[in-house]
Amino acid sequence: MTTTSPSVLIVGAGPTGLFHALTLLRNGIPVRIIEKQDAFQVGTRGCGLQPRTVEIYKLLGLLPDLLEVKADPFPVFEFDSPQGSIEDTEGKAVPMIEEVENTPSRPFNNGFMLMQERQEHLLRSAILRDYGVQVELSTELRSFEEHEDHVIAHVVKISDGEEKSETIYAHFLVGADGGKSTIRKQLGIEFVGDSSDAHSIGMVAGDIVGLEGTLDQKIWRLWGSPRDKKLSIRPCCVPGKNYLNFFLGGRNVDLDKVVSSRDVLLSTIHDITGRDDMKFGEVITMNIWRPNIRMVGSFGKGRVFIAGDAAHVHSPTGGQGMNSGAQDAINLGWKLALVDKNLAPKSILESYTQERVPVIASMLEMTTKLFNKTFKPSADETTADGMKREYELRMFGVNYRKSPIVVDERYTYTDEDTVDPYRSGDDGTVRAGDRAPDAPQLSQLSPVAQSTTFFDIFSPAYHTVLIFTHPGEETEKIIHRASRFPKDIVKTVLVLPQSSSTSITSAADIVVVDTEGFAFKHYMIEDKNLPTFVIVRPDGFIGGLVHGAEGLRKYFNIVLL
Repeated sequence: MTTTSPSVLIVGAGPTGLFHALTLLRNGIPVRIIEKQDAFQVGTRGCGLQPRTVEIYKLLGLLPDLLEVKADPFPVFEFDSPQGSIEDTEGKAVPMIEEVENTPSRPFNNGFMLMQERQEHLLRSAILRDYGVQVELSTELRSFEEHEDHVIAHVVKISDGEEKSETIYAHFLVGADGGKSTIRKQLGIEFVGDSSDAHSIGMVAGDIVGLEGTLDQKIWRLWGSPRDKKLSIRPCCVPGKNYLNFFLGGRNVDLDKVVSSRDVLLSTIHDITGRDDMKFGEVITMNIWRPNIRMVGSFGKGRVFIAGDAAHVHSPTGGQGMNSGAQDAINLGWKLALVDKNLAPKSILESYTQERVPVIASMLEMTTKLFNKTFKPSADETTADGMKREYELRMFGVNYRKSPIVVDERYTYTDEDTVDPYRSGDDGTVRAGDRAPDAPQLSQLSPVAQSTTFFDIFSPAYHTVLIFTHPGEETEKIIHRASRFPKDIVKTVLVLPQSSSTSITSAADIVVVDTEGFAFKHYMIEDKNLPTFVIVRPDGFIGGLVHGAEGLRKYFNIVLL
Protein backbone atom coordinates (compact mmCIF):
# COMPACT_ATOMS: atom_id res chain seq x y z
CA MET A 1 0.00 0.00 0.00
CA THR A 2 1.37 3.44 -0.99
CA THR A 3 0.01 6.72 0.32
CA THR A 4 0.35 10.36 -0.66
CA SER A 5 3.30 12.12 0.93
CA PRO A 6 3.38 14.35 3.97
CA SER A 7 6.10 16.97 3.95
CA VAL A 8 7.56 15.50 7.15
CA LEU A 9 7.12 12.04 8.64
CA ILE A 10 7.76 12.09 12.38
CA VAL A 11 8.54 8.79 14.07
CA GLY A 12 7.79 8.86 17.80
CA ALA A 13 4.98 10.58 19.69
CA GLY A 14 6.71 11.61 22.91
CA PRO A 15 7.14 15.29 23.82
CA THR A 16 9.99 15.84 21.33
CA GLY A 17 8.02 14.46 18.38
CA LEU A 18 4.90 16.39 19.39
CA PHE A 19 6.77 19.69 19.88
CA HIS A 20 8.35 19.20 16.47
CA ALA A 21 5.03 18.37 14.83
CA LEU A 22 3.35 21.45 16.31
CA THR A 23 6.23 23.71 15.22
CA LEU A 24 5.91 22.45 11.65
CA LEU A 25 2.13 22.69 11.64
CA ARG A 26 2.30 26.27 12.93
CA ASN A 27 4.41 26.89 9.82
CA GLY A 28 1.85 25.31 7.51
CA ILE A 29 3.88 22.13 6.91
CA PRO A 30 1.84 18.89 6.63
CA VAL A 31 3.03 16.08 8.90
CA ARG A 32 2.26 12.52 9.88
CA ILE A 33 3.14 11.25 13.35
CA ILE A 34 3.55 7.52 13.82
CA GLU A 35 4.11 5.61 17.06
CA LYS A 36 4.89 1.89 17.26
CA GLN A 37 3.29 1.46 20.71
CA ASP A 38 -0.34 0.37 20.72
CA ALA A 39 -1.28 2.82 23.48
CA PHE A 40 -0.07 6.18 24.70
CA GLN A 41 2.51 6.21 27.49
CA VAL A 42 1.22 6.59 31.04
CA GLY A 43 3.03 7.82 34.10
CA THR A 44 5.21 10.65 35.33
CA ARG A 45 8.56 10.09 33.59
CA GLY A 46 9.97 13.54 32.63
CA CYS A 47 7.84 15.93 34.65
CA GLY A 48 9.97 19.03 35.23
CA LEU A 49 9.40 21.90 32.78
CA GLN A 50 12.27 24.37 32.83
CA PRO A 51 11.47 28.07 32.22
CA ARG A 52 12.81 27.95 28.65
CA THR A 53 10.34 25.15 27.86
CA VAL A 54 7.53 27.26 29.33
CA GLU A 55 8.63 29.96 26.88
CA ILE A 56 8.30 27.44 24.05
CA TYR A 57 4.73 26.80 25.15
CA LYS A 58 4.16 30.56 24.97
CA LEU A 59 5.78 30.75 21.53
CA LEU A 60 3.61 27.90 20.23
CA GLY A 61 0.45 29.52 21.60
CA LEU A 62 -0.19 26.89 24.28
CA LEU A 63 0.64 28.78 27.46
CA PRO A 64 -3.03 29.05 28.58
CA ASP A 65 -3.42 25.26 28.13
CA LEU A 66 -0.27 24.66 30.19
CA LEU A 67 -1.26 27.02 33.00
CA GLU A 68 -4.54 25.14 33.43
CA VAL A 69 -2.83 21.84 34.27
CA LYS A 70 0.67 22.61 35.62
CA ALA A 71 1.79 22.42 39.24
CA ASP A 72 4.43 24.54 40.93
CA PRO A 73 7.57 22.81 42.23
CA PHE A 74 7.05 21.15 45.59
CA PRO A 75 9.00 21.85 48.78
CA VAL A 76 11.27 18.90 49.55
CA PHE A 77 11.58 17.31 53.00
CA GLU A 78 13.94 14.61 54.20
CA PHE A 79 12.97 12.10 56.91
CA ASP A 80 14.89 9.56 58.97
CA SER A 81 15.07 6.03 57.67
CA PRO A 82 13.36 4.29 59.26
CA GLN A 83 11.12 7.14 60.32
CA GLY A 84 9.76 6.82 63.81
CA SER A 85 10.86 9.52 66.22
CA ILE A 86 8.35 12.14 67.26
CA GLU A 87 10.88 14.83 66.34
CA ASP A 88 10.92 13.59 62.75
CA THR A 89 7.23 13.97 61.95
CA GLU A 90 7.76 17.23 60.06
CA GLY A 91 11.02 16.25 58.35
CA LYS A 92 13.94 18.45 57.45
CA ALA A 93 13.60 20.92 54.57
CA VAL A 94 15.98 20.24 51.67
CA PRO A 95 16.77 23.33 49.56
CA MET A 96 16.29 21.96 46.05
CA ILE A 97 14.91 24.72 43.82
CA GLU A 98 15.07 28.36 44.82
CA GLU A 99 11.96 30.30 43.88
CA VAL A 100 12.97 33.44 42.02
CA GLU A 101 10.75 36.43 41.26
CA ASN A 102 9.67 36.85 37.67
CA THR A 103 11.17 39.86 35.92
CA PRO A 104 10.14 41.93 32.89
CA SER A 105 12.78 40.19 30.74
CA ARG A 106 12.07 36.73 32.23
CA PRO A 107 8.33 36.45 32.91
CA PHE A 108 8.71 32.71 33.62
CA ASN A 109 11.70 32.57 35.94
CA ASN A 110 10.51 29.38 37.65
CA GLY A 111 9.64 26.07 36.07
CA PHE A 112 6.53 23.94 36.50
CA MET A 113 5.74 20.28 37.18
CA LEU A 114 3.57 18.25 34.83
CA MET A 115 3.71 14.47 34.48
CA GLN A 116 4.73 13.46 30.97
CA GLU A 117 1.50 11.57 30.36
CA ARG A 118 -0.50 14.79 30.82
CA GLN A 119 1.96 16.89 28.84
CA GLU A 120 1.74 14.56 25.85
CA HIS A 121 -2.05 14.64 26.11
CA LEU A 122 -1.97 18.45 26.07
CA LEU A 123 0.21 18.53 22.95
CA ARG A 124 -1.76 15.81 21.13
CA SER A 125 -5.02 17.59 21.92
CA ALA A 126 -3.74 20.89 20.52
CA ILE A 127 -2.48 19.22 17.33
CA LEU A 128 -5.82 17.47 16.81
CA ARG A 129 -7.88 20.54 17.73
CA ASP A 130 -5.97 22.99 15.54
CA TYR A 131 -5.02 20.78 12.58
CA GLY A 132 -7.02 17.56 12.71
CA VAL A 133 -3.81 15.50 12.87
CA GLN A 134 -3.88 12.34 14.98
CA VAL A 135 -1.01 10.22 16.21
CA GLU A 136 -1.09 6.88 14.40
CA LEU A 137 -0.58 4.16 17.02
CA SER A 138 0.62 0.61 16.29
CA THR A 139 2.55 1.96 13.32
CA GLU A 140 6.21 0.99 13.18
CA LEU A 141 8.97 2.20 10.89
CA ARG A 142 10.86 -0.81 9.58
CA SER A 143 13.26 0.83 7.11
CA PHE A 144 13.74 3.85 4.88
CA GLU A 145 15.54 4.93 1.71
CA GLU A 146 16.80 8.45 1.12
CA HIS A 147 16.69 10.02 -2.33
CA GLU A 148 17.78 13.41 -3.61
CA ASP A 149 14.42 15.09 -3.11
CA HIS A 150 12.48 12.71 -0.84
CA VAL A 151 12.58 9.84 1.62
CA ILE A 152 10.72 6.55 1.23
CA ALA A 153 9.66 5.03 4.56
CA HIS A 154 8.47 1.45 4.90
CA VAL A 155 6.11 1.08 7.83
CA VAL A 156 3.91 -1.64 9.25
CA LYS A 157 0.52 -1.08 10.85
CA ILE A 158 -0.71 -3.72 13.24
CA SER A 159 -4.47 -4.14 13.64
CA ASP A 160 -6.17 -7.11 15.32
CA GLY A 161 -2.86 -8.95 15.20
CA GLU A 162 -2.54 -8.50 11.45
CA GLU A 163 0.33 -6.58 9.85
CA LYS A 164 -0.35 -4.25 6.94
CA SER A 165 2.60 -2.76 5.08
CA GLU A 166 2.59 0.83 3.89
CA THR A 167 5.08 2.89 1.89
CA ILE A 168 5.18 6.57 2.76
CA TYR A 169 6.85 9.17 0.56
CA ALA A 170 7.96 12.23 2.56
CA HIS A 171 10.16 15.23 1.93
CA PHE A 172 11.91 14.69 5.28
CA LEU A 173 12.05 12.02 7.99
CA VAL A 174 12.52 12.93 11.67
CA GLY A 175 13.24 10.32 14.33
CA ALA A 176 12.04 11.15 17.80
CA ASP A 177 11.97 7.44 18.50
CA GLY A 178 13.89 7.23 21.77
CA GLY A 179 17.20 5.91 22.97
CA LYS A 180 16.92 2.71 20.90
CA SER A 181 16.16 4.75 17.79
CA THR A 182 15.65 2.73 14.63
CA ILE A 183 16.41 5.80 12.54
CA ARG A 184 19.71 6.56 14.29
CA LYS A 185 20.83 2.96 13.84
CA GLN A 186 19.89 2.86 10.16
CA LEU A 187 21.70 6.15 9.59
CA GLY A 188 24.79 4.54 11.09
CA ILE A 189 25.31 7.39 13.57
CA GLU A 190 27.41 6.29 16.53
CA PHE A 191 25.87 6.71 19.99
CA VAL A 192 28.93 7.55 22.05
CA GLY A 193 28.91 7.44 25.83
CA ASP A 194 29.18 5.46 29.02
CA SER A 195 27.11 2.72 30.63
CA SER A 196 29.83 1.53 33.00
CA ASP A 197 27.75 2.25 36.11
CA ALA A 198 24.74 0.28 34.85
CA HIS A 199 25.74 -2.90 36.67
CA SER A 200 26.04 -1.19 40.07
CA ILE A 201 23.75 1.84 40.06
CA GLY A 202 20.11 2.30 39.22
CA MET A 203 16.67 2.86 40.62
CA VAL A 204 13.12 1.61 40.39
CA ALA A 205 10.86 4.41 39.18
CA GLY A 206 7.11 4.46 38.77
CA ASP A 207 3.71 5.68 39.89
CA ILE A 208 1.35 4.25 42.48
CA VAL A 209 -2.07 5.08 43.89
CA GLY A 210 -2.04 6.34 47.46
CA LEU A 211 -5.13 5.25 49.35
CA GLU A 212 -7.22 7.69 51.35
CA GLY A 213 -5.28 9.19 54.23
CA THR A 214 -1.90 8.19 52.77
CA LEU A 215 0.38 11.22 52.44
CA ASP A 216 -0.84 14.28 50.55
CA GLN A 217 -0.22 16.26 47.40
CA LYS A 218 1.69 19.09 49.07
CA ILE A 219 5.34 18.08 49.53
CA TRP A 220 8.09 15.88 48.08
CA ARG A 221 9.37 13.32 50.62
CA LEU A 222 12.78 11.63 50.87
CA TRP A 223 14.01 8.82 53.10
CA GLY A 224 17.43 7.19 53.40
CA SER A 225 20.66 7.45 51.46
CA PRO A 226 22.07 5.99 48.20
CA ARG A 227 24.85 4.51 50.35
CA ASP A 228 22.22 2.12 51.77
CA LYS A 229 18.58 2.43 50.70
CA LYS A 230 16.87 5.53 49.37
CA LEU A 231 13.23 6.37 48.62
CA SER A 232 11.56 9.40 47.06
CA ILE A 233 7.79 9.96 46.90
CA ARG A 234 6.33 13.06 45.28
CA PRO A 235 2.82 14.06 44.21
CA CYS A 236 1.67 13.63 40.62
CA CYS A 237 -0.94 16.40 41.00
CA VAL A 238 -3.68 14.77 38.94
CA PRO A 239 -7.01 16.39 39.87
CA GLY A 240 -9.20 14.05 41.90
CA LYS A 241 -6.48 11.37 42.09
CA ASN A 242 -3.95 10.63 44.84
CA TYR A 243 -1.30 9.43 42.42
CA LEU A 244 2.25 9.38 43.75
CA ASN A 245 5.50 9.13 41.83
CA PHE A 246 8.25 7.11 43.47
CA PHE A 247 11.82 6.11 42.89
CA LEU A 248 13.94 3.94 45.13
CA GLY A 249 17.40 2.50 45.00
CA GLY A 250 20.68 2.39 46.88
CA ARG A 251 23.56 -0.03 47.27
CA ASN A 252 21.49 -2.43 49.37
CA VAL A 253 18.35 -2.56 47.22
CA ASP A 254 17.83 -5.47 44.85
CA LEU A 255 16.16 -3.65 41.95
CA ASP A 256 15.16 -6.79 40.03
CA LYS A 257 13.51 -8.20 43.13
CA VAL A 258 11.62 -4.95 43.80
CA VAL A 259 10.03 -4.91 40.33
CA SER A 260 9.09 -8.59 40.57
CA SER A 261 5.81 -7.85 42.37
CA ARG A 262 3.68 -5.22 44.06
CA ASP A 263 4.14 -6.96 47.40
CA VAL A 264 7.92 -6.71 47.24
CA LEU A 265 7.68 -3.04 46.25
CA LEU A 266 5.43 -2.21 49.20
CA SER A 267 7.58 -4.24 51.57
CA THR A 268 10.65 -2.26 50.45
CA ILE A 269 8.83 1.06 50.89
CA HIS A 270 7.78 0.11 54.41
CA ASP A 271 11.28 -1.13 55.20
CA ILE A 272 12.87 2.18 54.18
CA THR A 273 10.26 4.45 55.77
CA GLY A 274 9.48 2.41 58.87
CA ARG A 275 5.85 3.52 58.46
CA ASP A 276 2.86 1.17 58.46
CA ASP A 277 0.30 3.93 58.05
CA MET A 278 0.99 4.47 54.35
CA LYS A 279 -1.44 2.38 52.30
CA PHE A 280 -1.22 1.95 48.55
CA GLY A 281 -3.42 0.68 45.78
CA GLU A 282 -2.63 -0.06 42.16
CA VAL A 283 0.90 0.18 40.83
CA ILE A 284 0.38 2.24 37.66
CA THR A 285 3.91 1.99 36.24
CA MET A 286 7.16 0.47 37.50
CA ASN A 287 10.47 0.10 35.67
CA ILE A 288 14.18 -0.13 36.38
CA TRP A 289 16.32 2.81 35.27
CA ARG A 290 20.06 2.31 34.90
CA PRO A 291 22.59 4.95 33.81
CA ASN A 292 23.21 5.17 30.10
CA ILE A 293 24.85 8.49 29.24
CA ARG A 294 25.31 8.91 25.49
CA MET A 295 25.02 11.36 22.60
CA VAL A 296 25.60 11.53 18.89
CA GLY A 297 28.10 13.63 16.99
CA SER A 298 25.61 14.37 14.23
CA PHE A 299 21.87 15.02 14.48
CA GLY A 300 21.14 13.84 10.96
CA LYS A 301 22.21 13.15 7.41
CA GLY A 302 20.69 14.48 4.22
CA ARG A 303 16.91 14.47 4.61
CA VAL A 304 16.82 12.37 7.77
CA PHE A 305 17.21 13.80 11.29
CA ILE A 306 16.99 12.68 14.91
CA ALA A 307 15.99 14.57 18.05
CA GLY A 308 15.48 14.12 21.78
CA ASP A 309 16.43 10.76 23.30
CA ALA A 310 17.24 9.42 19.84
CA ALA A 311 20.20 11.83 19.87
CA HIS A 312 21.10 12.06 23.57
CA VAL A 313 20.28 10.13 26.74
CA HIS A 314 21.44 10.97 30.23
CA SER A 315 20.69 10.97 33.92
CA PRO A 316 17.29 12.33 34.99
CA THR A 317 19.08 14.46 37.59
CA GLY A 318 18.65 18.10 36.68
CA GLY A 319 15.48 17.68 34.62
CA GLN A 320 17.17 18.40 31.27
CA GLY A 321 16.13 15.51 29.02
CA MET A 322 12.63 16.41 27.90
CA ASN A 323 13.51 20.11 27.97
CA SER A 324 16.52 19.60 25.70
CA GLY A 325 14.35 17.56 23.36
CA ALA A 326 11.93 20.49 23.12
CA GLN A 327 14.83 22.75 22.12
CA ASP A 328 15.92 20.20 19.49
CA ALA A 329 12.39 20.09 18.12
CA ILE A 330 11.90 23.81 17.61
CA ASN A 331 15.45 24.41 16.39
CA LEU A 332 15.00 21.88 13.59
CA GLY A 333 11.36 22.76 13.03
CA TRP A 334 11.67 26.33 11.75
CA LYS A 335 14.61 25.43 9.51
CA LEU A 336 12.82 22.44 7.95
CA ALA A 337 9.75 24.61 7.36
CA LEU A 338 11.68 27.24 5.38
CA VAL A 339 13.54 24.63 3.35
CA ASP A 340 10.34 22.69 2.61
CA LYS A 341 8.74 25.91 1.32
CA ASN A 342 11.78 26.49 -0.92
CA LEU A 343 12.45 29.72 0.95
CA ALA A 344 15.78 28.71 2.50
CA PRO A 345 18.85 26.84 1.25
CA LYS A 346 19.09 23.22 2.33
CA SER A 347 22.48 24.11 3.84
CA ILE A 348 20.85 25.77 6.88
CA LEU A 349 19.81 22.30 8.03
CA GLU A 350 23.48 21.62 8.77
CA SER A 351 23.26 24.26 11.52
CA TYR A 352 20.91 21.97 13.46
CA THR A 353 23.82 19.71 14.34
CA GLN A 354 26.27 22.62 14.58
CA GLU A 355 24.09 24.40 17.15
CA ARG A 356 22.71 21.52 19.18
CA VAL A 357 25.75 19.23 19.59
CA PRO A 358 27.81 21.73 21.68
CA VAL A 359 24.80 22.51 23.90
CA ILE A 360 24.06 18.85 24.56
CA ALA A 361 27.72 18.02 25.22
CA SER A 362 27.91 20.78 27.85
CA MET A 363 24.59 19.73 29.36
CA LEU A 364 25.66 16.07 29.60
CA GLU A 365 28.83 17.06 31.42
CA MET A 366 26.82 19.07 33.93
CA THR A 367 24.08 16.49 34.54
CA THR A 368 26.66 13.70 34.88
CA LYS A 369 28.35 15.62 37.71
CA LEU A 370 24.94 16.03 39.34
CA PHE A 371 24.25 12.33 38.82
CA ASN A 372 27.47 11.46 40.66
CA LYS A 373 26.53 13.70 43.58
CA THR A 374 23.09 12.11 43.76
CA PHE A 375 23.91 8.42 43.22
CA LYS A 376 27.60 8.23 44.12
CA PRO A 377 28.06 10.79 46.89
CA SER A 378 31.48 11.16 48.46
CA ALA A 379 31.87 10.75 52.21
CA ASP A 380 31.33 14.47 52.85
CA GLU A 381 28.37 14.94 50.49
CA THR A 382 24.83 14.93 51.87
CA THR A 383 21.41 14.32 50.36
CA ALA A 384 21.03 18.09 50.06
CA ASP A 385 24.16 18.30 47.91
CA GLY A 386 22.69 15.85 45.41
CA MET A 387 19.26 17.47 45.38
CA LYS A 388 20.36 21.09 44.92
CA ARG A 389 19.40 22.45 41.51
CA GLU A 390 21.35 25.53 40.48
CA TYR A 391 19.84 28.41 38.50
CA GLU A 392 21.78 27.48 35.34
CA LEU A 393 19.54 24.42 34.93
CA ARG A 394 16.72 26.78 33.94
CA MET A 395 18.48 26.99 30.56
CA PHE A 396 18.62 30.78 30.17
CA GLY A 397 22.32 30.48 29.34
CA VAL A 398 21.83 28.14 26.36
CA ASN A 399 23.18 29.95 23.30
CA TYR A 400 24.33 29.60 19.71
CA ARG A 401 26.87 32.44 19.74
CA LYS A 402 29.37 30.65 17.49
CA SER A 403 26.77 29.27 15.10
CA PRO A 404 27.63 29.73 11.41
CA ILE A 405 24.17 31.21 10.75
CA VAL A 406 24.19 34.06 13.30
CA VAL A 407 25.48 37.56 12.52
CA ASP A 408 26.77 39.81 15.30
CA GLU A 409 28.01 43.36 14.60
CA ARG A 410 28.05 44.31 18.27
CA TYR A 411 30.56 41.69 19.42
CA THR A 412 33.42 40.02 17.58
CA TYR A 413 35.12 36.80 18.62
CA THR A 414 38.68 35.63 18.25
CA ASP A 415 39.86 32.03 18.11
CA GLU A 416 40.92 32.38 21.74
CA ASP A 417 37.51 33.50 22.99
CA THR A 418 35.73 30.82 24.99
CA VAL A 419 31.97 30.40 24.71
CA ASP A 420 30.14 27.95 26.97
CA PRO A 421 27.18 26.85 24.83
CA TYR A 422 25.13 26.10 27.94
CA ARG A 423 25.98 29.04 30.22
CA SER A 424 27.41 32.03 28.33
CA GLY A 425 24.00 33.30 27.27
CA ASP A 426 23.41 34.34 30.87
CA ASP A 427 26.63 36.36 31.31
CA GLY A 428 24.94 39.77 31.51
CA THR A 429 25.37 40.68 27.83
CA VAL A 430 22.99 40.34 24.89
CA ARG A 431 24.54 38.84 21.78
CA ALA A 432 23.55 37.15 18.55
CA GLY A 433 22.84 33.53 19.37
CA ASP A 434 21.37 34.31 22.81
CA ARG A 435 17.81 33.91 24.00
CA ALA A 436 15.71 36.92 23.01
CA PRO A 437 14.45 38.62 26.21
CA ASP A 438 10.87 39.79 26.66
CA ALA A 439 9.79 43.39 27.09
CA PRO A 440 6.32 44.09 28.53
CA GLN A 441 4.14 47.20 28.62
CA LEU A 442 4.78 48.19 25.01
CA SER A 443 2.25 50.63 23.60
CA GLN A 444 1.41 49.36 20.14
CA LEU A 445 0.44 52.15 17.74
CA SER A 446 -0.20 50.06 14.64
CA PRO A 447 -1.68 48.05 13.10
CA VAL A 448 -3.94 47.97 16.19
CA ALA A 449 -3.64 50.23 19.22
CA GLN A 450 -3.12 47.99 22.24
CA SER A 451 -0.69 47.06 25.00
CA THR A 452 1.61 44.21 24.04
CA THR A 453 4.89 42.42 24.79
CA PHE A 454 7.69 41.04 22.65
CA PHE A 455 6.64 37.53 23.66
CA ASP A 456 3.16 38.28 22.28
CA ILE A 457 4.73 39.35 18.97
CA PHE A 458 7.29 36.56 18.50
CA SER A 459 6.13 33.51 16.53
CA PRO A 460 7.49 30.09 15.49
CA ALA A 461 6.34 30.90 11.95
CA TYR A 462 8.37 34.03 11.19
CA HIS A 463 11.50 36.05 11.94
CA THR A 464 10.87 39.24 13.92
CA VAL A 465 13.10 42.22 13.09
CA LEU A 466 13.18 44.61 16.07
CA ILE A 467 14.24 48.05 14.86
CA PHE A 468 15.60 50.26 17.63
CA THR A 469 15.99 53.72 16.16
CA HIS A 470 14.33 57.07 15.65
CA PRO A 471 11.94 57.19 12.69
CA GLY A 472 13.27 58.84 9.58
CA GLU A 473 13.88 58.53 5.87
CA GLU A 474 16.86 56.18 6.20
CA THR A 475 15.01 53.94 8.65
CA GLU A 476 12.04 53.72 6.31
CA LYS A 477 14.32 52.77 3.42
CA ILE A 478 15.65 49.83 5.44
CA ILE A 479 12.13 48.82 6.48
CA HIS A 480 11.05 48.86 2.82
CA ARG A 481 13.99 46.58 1.96
CA ALA A 482 12.97 44.18 4.71
CA SER A 483 9.39 44.33 3.45
CA ARG A 484 10.51 42.62 0.24
CA PHE A 485 10.51 39.34 2.12
CA PRO A 486 7.17 37.50 2.28
CA LYS A 487 5.08 38.97 5.11
CA ASP A 488 4.39 35.54 6.55
CA ILE A 489 8.08 34.79 7.23
CA VAL A 490 9.52 38.20 8.25
CA LYS A 491 7.80 40.80 10.46
CA THR A 492 9.29 44.23 11.11
CA VAL A 493 8.73 45.94 14.45
CA LEU A 494 9.74 49.58 14.89
CA VAL A 495 10.56 50.12 18.58
CA LEU A 496 10.42 53.79 19.58
CA PRO A 497 11.91 55.30 22.77
CA GLN A 498 9.74 56.27 25.72
CA SER A 499 9.31 59.94 24.77
CA SER A 500 8.22 59.31 21.18
CA SER A 501 5.11 60.81 19.65
CA THR A 502 2.11 58.53 19.31
CA SER A 503 1.27 60.01 15.89
CA ILE A 504 4.24 58.48 14.08
CA THR A 505 3.54 56.47 10.93
CA SER A 506 5.84 53.84 9.45
CA ALA A 507 5.93 51.08 6.86
CA ALA A 508 6.88 48.63 9.62
CA ASP A 509 4.41 45.82 10.21
CA ILE A 510 4.14 46.80 13.87
CA VAL A 511 5.04 50.08 15.62
CA VAL A 512 5.43 50.18 19.39
CA VAL A 513 6.52 52.74 21.96
CA ASP A 514 8.72 51.41 24.76
CA THR A 515 6.70 53.22 27.40
CA GLU A 516 8.57 51.81 30.42
CA GLY A 517 11.98 51.50 28.76
CA PHE A 518 12.16 47.72 29.12
CA ALA A 519 12.87 47.00 25.45
CA PHE A 520 15.84 49.37 25.18
CA LYS A 521 17.14 48.19 28.57
CA HIS A 522 16.81 44.46 27.95
CA TYR A 523 18.49 44.64 24.54
CA MET A 524 21.16 47.00 25.91
CA ILE A 525 20.50 49.78 23.41
CA GLU A 526 22.67 52.46 25.01
CA ASP A 527 23.28 54.74 22.01
CA LYS A 528 19.83 55.66 20.72
CA ASN A 529 21.40 57.46 17.78
CA LEU A 530 22.97 54.21 16.54
CA PRO A 531 20.32 52.19 14.68
CA THR A 532 20.21 48.63 16.00
CA PHE A 533 18.37 45.79 14.30
CA VAL A 534 17.75 42.64 16.35
CA ILE A 535 16.62 39.70 14.24
CA VAL A 536 14.73 37.21 16.42
CA ARG A 537 14.49 33.74 14.95
CA PRO A 538 11.30 31.65 15.02
CA ASP A 539 12.77 29.63 17.93
CA GLY A 540 13.13 32.69 20.15
CA PHE A 541 16.91 33.09 19.75
CA ILE A 542 18.65 36.16 18.35
CA GLY A 543 19.85 35.35 14.84
CA GLY A 544 21.30 38.74 14.02
CA LEU A 545 22.35 41.85 15.92
CA VAL A 546 23.29 44.45 13.31
CA HIS A 547 23.35 48.19 12.68
CA GLY A 548 22.10 48.68 9.15
CA ALA A 549 20.89 47.36 5.82
CA GLU A 550 24.13 45.51 5.08
CA GLY A 551 23.88 43.49 8.32
CA LEU A 552 20.26 42.61 7.59
CA ARG A 553 21.22 41.55 4.07
CA LYS A 554 24.10 39.43 5.40
CA TYR A 555 21.87 37.50 7.84
CA PHE A 556 18.98 36.87 5.45
CA ASN A 557 21.34 35.88 2.64
CA ILE A 558 22.39 33.01 4.92
CA VAL A 559 18.97 31.77 5.99
CA LEU A 560 16.80 32.65 2.98
CA LEU A 561 17.10 32.13 -0.75
